[in-house]
Amino acid sequence: GQVPVQIRRSGRNNEEGVDLSMTQWYPKLVEYDKDGWHPNPYIGREFHGVWGDFDVSITIDRSYVIGGTGYLQNPEEVGHGYAEKTKKSKSKTLTWRFIAPMVHDFAWAADPDFVHDMILGPNDVELHFFYLNNPDILENWKRLQGDTAKMLAFFNENIGEYPYKQYSVIQGGDGGMEYPMCTLITGEREYKSLFGVTAHELAHSWFHHLLGTNEAKYAWMDEGFTSFYDMLCESAIMGTEDPYSSFYNSYYQLVNSGVEEPLTTHADRFQYNFAYGIASYSKGAVFLAQLGYIIGADNLRKTIKRYYEVFKFSHPTPNDFKRIAEKVSGMQLEWYLNDWVRTTNTIDYGVQQVEEKGQKTKITLERIGNLPMPVEVYVETIDGSVFYYYIPLRMMRGEKSFLDQEVTKLSDWSWAIPTYEFEIENPLADIKVVQLNPTGLKADVNPNNDIYMIE
Repeated sequence: GQVPVQIRRSGRNNEEGVDLSMTQWYPKLVEYDKDGWHPNPYIGREFHGVWGDFDVSITIDRSYVIGGTGYLQNPEEVGHGYAEKTKKSKSKTLTWRFIAPMVHDFAWAADPDFVHDMILGPNDVELHFFYLNNPDILENWKRLQGDTAKMLAFFNENIGEYPYKQYSVIQGGDGGMEYPMCTLITGEREYKSLFGVTAHELAHSWFHHLLGTNEAKYAWMDEGFTSFYDMLCESAIMGTEDPYSSFYNSYYQLVNSGVEEPLTTHADRFQYNFAYGIASYSKGAVFLAQLGYIIGADNLRKTIKRYYEVFKFSHPTPNDFKRIAEKVSGMQLEWYLNDWVRTTNTIDYGVQQVEEKGQKTKITLERIGNLPMPVEVYVETIDGSVFYYYIPLRMMRGEKSFLDQEVTKLSDWSWAIPTYEFEIENPLADIKVVQLNPTGLKADVNPNNDIYMIE
């Protein structure tokens, strides 16, 4: 076959000078599951594959350094940073043999000018780094190595243990793309960008390669969940604040764009690339954030870890994830999955009225958007006292626990009734402000009607 000049994520002689980025390079088996065959042509977005054991031999000019999927079987013959001592040979070529157990793809990159570094990460996982011998990027790529070990530790703790014994970060391709046991990324970046793309592609190891969700059908389950955890990882390691803000803002931009399509849309069939990108990455991430708002942050953590443990190497579907969340939380969540994934309904609640009722105050709330949610209300009095109220959604058949603050639970709110009234003991004259969504975690598309100030 003729290797083309760099196209989307694959090919030879890319813009940064890497000779070979060998991805999507061989005829693949088509996945067959309970939904039938999935013969999706690769168009540079998402892909789905069959797990298997790969045995790959690559014969190439002796000067080339290769990094990619799998475990090198003949490091002493190859050298190039894989072994300290190498066998002498006058051959002009080397044959590299890689074994990759239980993976659904195989990718590799090669260049004679690759620097190859290796460190041991958590659980003695070998972390390999391949990058061009360019003094302009050397400092960042050296710094990245220790941080990648921290990333692996973060994902092990928060999702589940990485089962393979190597992972390679490789300068190659364009942008960034995930493959089993490796990623190909562009390397000429500011450090924050280099860190971010590496964290994102490494997180894919769990959602794309170990759980193996069909990301062509459910791109939001792979890209969205990956985005959620790469931002939490960046916040934990780099100390960045408010890890949710970027994908919340992107989601609001999508809502206001007029081109949003449901998350059930096949990844290759979105009418606009903008709509595909924001839906899959940002709205998919907001899906997890909203689930945490509904069932509680601790239950969300338990859900993700149990989901990984139960469904790794099994191609789970949205319903599989929902059922795990229901079992962990004890709540009914079909309504949430339906509205968030199968429609473009949005969340919009407002404070409709605050009025005096004898020595008490009556508060009337309204649901404006078509996506129902449980509601949290913050009330502050003029003397600085603060009160929190929680209104479960009736369809949940359960409620969230509040472990770190005192909250008054009110009767539940039926989705079919657009308004909700409740009374508080304080007179209207003592009330300073009534505010919905005090934590900002609920993705309310119109925060302007969330606050009622008493003048």
